[in-house]
Amino acid sequence: MAKKVAVINEARCDRSPFCPVKRVCPVHAVKGSMFAAPTIDESLCIGCGKCINYCPHGAVKLISVK
Repeated sequence: MAKKVAVINEARCDRSPFCPVKRVCPVHAVKGSMFAAPTIDESLCIGCGKCINYCPHGAVKLISVK
């Protein structure tokens, strides 16, 4: 079974320093500095999808990885 992980579409992300996606991740897999699009550490991501519901721009989705 493939593992699900979140990915961020940088074109849709507004790079806000108050990004709710960074705040809601239960395992702190979303990384980023101020005014840069956040990134997801695939080794930490558990694929819960919580970040998808909190992104106001729809920039996050889940994908399957091996």
